[in-house]
Amino acid sequence: MEQPDKELVVDVGNSRMKLGLFSHGRLLRHVVAPHGDMGAVHKFLAGTGVQRIAVGSVARQDRQFAGALERLAPVKMLEGGGPSPLGSTYATPETLGVDRLANAVGAALVFPDRAVLVIDLGSCATYDIVDELAVHQGGIIAPGLHMRARAMHAFSARLPEVDPPENPVVPGHDTRTCLAAGTFHGMLHEIRGHIGFFRQQYRNLAVVVTGGDAPRFVRALKSGIFAHPSLTLIGLHALLHYDPQRGTAPLLGTKHRGPRTGHK
Repeated sequence: MEQPDKELVVDVGNSRMKLGLFSHGRLLRHVVAPHGDMGAVHKFLAGTGVQRIAVGSVARQDRQFAGALERLAPVKMLEGGGPSPLGSTYATPETLGVDRLANAVGAALVFPDRAVLVIDLGSCATYDIVDELAVHQGGIIAPGLHMRARAMHAFSARLPEVDPPENPVVPGHDTRTCLAAGTFHGMLHEIRGHIGFFRQQYRNLAVVVTGGDAPRFVRALKSGIFAHPSLTLIGLHALLHYDPQRGTAPLLGTKHRGPRTGHK
């Protein structure tokens, strides 16, 4: 019987997970699913056999879900402090989230020989800088869009929690629209400020945005920003294949170049 050449990569975030199916180094398809939902995994695979599974998680360990995945194929748990094809100046690699490491690796794949700022807009907003020599220089961690809205509600007596629409009006005309404007545009200006700072530090800087809230901010940021929704999956897949004995990841190269731009 022919062995499957497919690999499943699972990116478990704080509020959801993303599944990616790879074959011969290429991402075939990906989907977002609820945490620990094996029904979603089976639906995504649609009967496709996988040779092995890589899991990168920033959430609490779900042993039941891990055990269910093991029944499909051998599972490799990836860690932020594990071996990687990147150099690093990070002082505490054991505390580095695997999502941030994967983003940095994915950025080096997509933009070889170029400094890259990776912005991941999820529960938290993370900014990671990889220089032109593929060295992870560290970054920034800040509250994400919905965390900001939730915090204003949780730490005040009378402010409601809002879900900001895309590009809310400024100034707001009542409490809810004022909160929406402050949450969205405050974060937008923060992102612009960090991009401007790092562009002063690194020549020919590429900026790539990923994460669940990426689309709405990429449209607002406009020129010169790339959206890459599968960047974390690509980085996790490269980490799965990294062999520290060889000192290289066999999938590094041009296979994942060419993210789509966030503007016309």
